[in-house]
Amino acid sequence: EIDQKQNQNLSISNTSGDNNALQLSQDGEWNGAITEITGDENSATIEQNGAGFFGINNEVINTLQGDANTIEVVQQDGGHWFYNFDLQGNSNTISSSQAGLLNEATLNAISGDENTIEVTQNGLFNALTVSELSGNENELVIDQEGNFNGTTVESIRGDENTLEVEQAGDSNTVTIATIEGNGNTLEVDQEGNNNAFSSELFSGNNNELSVTQIQDNNQVSGDVVGDDNELTVMQNGTSNETYLGVIGANNEFLSNQIGNENSAHIANFNGENNDVNLVQAGDMNTALIQSSYPDTSLTSNQNDISFNQSGNENEAVITFSSVVDSNNNSVDFVQDGSLNAIDLMMEGSNHSIDISQQGDMNMVAGIGGGAFVVAGDSVNLAVSQVGNGNLVEGYITGSNSSVVITQVGDYNTATVTQE
Repeated sequence: EIDQKQNQNLSISNTSGDNNALQLSQDGEWNGAITEITGDENSATIEQNGAGFFGINNEVINTLQGDANTIEVVQQDGGHWFYNFDLQGNSNTISSSQAGLLNEATLNAISGDENTIEVTQNGLFNALTVSELSGNENELVIDQEGNFNGTTVESIRGDENTLEVEQAGDSNTVTIATIEGNGNTLEVDQEGNNNAFSSELFSGNNNELSVTQIQDNNQVSGDVVGDDNELTVMQNGTSNETYLGVIGANNEFLSNQIGNENSAHIANFNGENNDVNLVQAGDMNTALIQSSYPDTSLTSNQNDISFNQSGNENEAVITFSSVVDSNNNSVDFVQDGSLNAIDLMMEGSNHSIDISQQGDMNMVAGIGGGAFVVAGDSVNLAVSQVGNGNLVEGYITGSNSSVVITQVGDYNTATVTQE
């Protein structure tokens, strides 16, 4: 047991063996604690107290090799730095709590299975970096409360890992470079202003991604490669934006946006049996699905796509491959409001397209104006418009296709050419 008071204290502890216990307390400014543990079932409790902002520089550095070890770090008030280097082992537990104005935590080179890491930061400038985690069934729980919260994950490799991030405050950001493996779960909850989540590459099968953002200027961006993945984005606020780029089969997507000026974009979802659901409530919403963007030669078959927009001046656009046919897709549009527009460009056979618009001045037409184009055989198109001044204009080429258009109201126009 070590107890240090005043300023500029340094504690260096090296523990080798099993079932050892270390307790360290430092009270003051410019204190440092370096702990190295090699062995199993050891415990270390480190507490640093101090006051001030620029006048405090307490640091904790841990290195851990072994199994079933426990490390607890508590840093109070001021500017603190916590580093955990080279964790090698299984079933270890690391917890860090930082309260102050300038908190930073870095987790570097974590290797092993069934490790649990919890980091809590409460203050103005909270920052967490996970440089590399490799292994299976590890759990990371991040809780940041305050302003300018940021979480950066550079690499997670393995199966059945869980990452939970909760941020409450302004300017929350979560940035993930790479997640590779199967059965991983990623949950992000951001409450505040200017929330942003981005994932450059999420690859593997049976993974789950869930992002919830509440309040203003929410942004989600991610690229997913693999099969049987579940992606859920819930945004409640103003100016919500969601982008997902997906390649694989049997994936499920749900984007739910509540507020004004929402934008949802799913690109390159090439594969089979994907289920896509886009829900938007508000005005001036935009939903865009491009199955073969930017490579228009890629195909998507047997997918189930649903748009549901409630409000005024909404737009929904869907495009499939323009080089090679995509077949057996089901598309369902529902728009409730005025001045809504649906644009179509689909090639392939055996598509089922259902469109329902309720309100005035709604349109079903083509990309960038003009007529929509559906090319292929055995296509079923049904359009229902209830309101005044609605328009349907398009081309269907192929054989054995069925077109049913129902318009209820005044000054409606429907022109569909079958060739």
